[in-house]
Amino acid sequence: MIYSHTQVVPPRALVSVGTLATFGALLAPGKMKLVGGALVAGLMSTFRSLTVSVSEREIALRFGEWFQAKRIPLVSIKACAPRRMSPVNGWGIRFVGNGWLFNVYGLDAVEVELLDGSKTFIGTDQPQALCEAIMIALVQLEPSLH
Repeated sequence: MIYSHTQVVPPRALVSVGTLATFGALLAPGKMKLVGGALVAGLMSTFRSLTVSVSEREIALRFGEWFQAKRIPLVSIKACAPRRMSPVNGWGIRFVGNGWLFNVYGLDAVEVELLDGSKTFIGTDQPQALCEAIMIALVQLEPSLH
């Protein structure tokens, strides 16, 4: 493993969002309150953290403890660069016009450009370190693979 980091949503932000979502679920009629509450709890549990791992073969993104969101083979990467995202882009998994954003908190990200021209934006509180780890992994690839 070349790099692994877990970004955690600050507790204050998690409680604020959870409180608003819970009030929204309570407004639902009848048994939908229970369904809404379970949905809120599941989403908050899943999207409370994002772990980004860079190995010798791929970048892996995992939300929470179980949701493997994406794997990007290193051989498919053309370039990466730190980026500042707009607050409009939000958090979670979103299409942001020119690629997919995977983010749990904050505006910092790393833009990963693939050989096919598509882009993936990885939200992180360590954009420089993540981009450096990706570049190290790319350099370590066999020249015939990249």
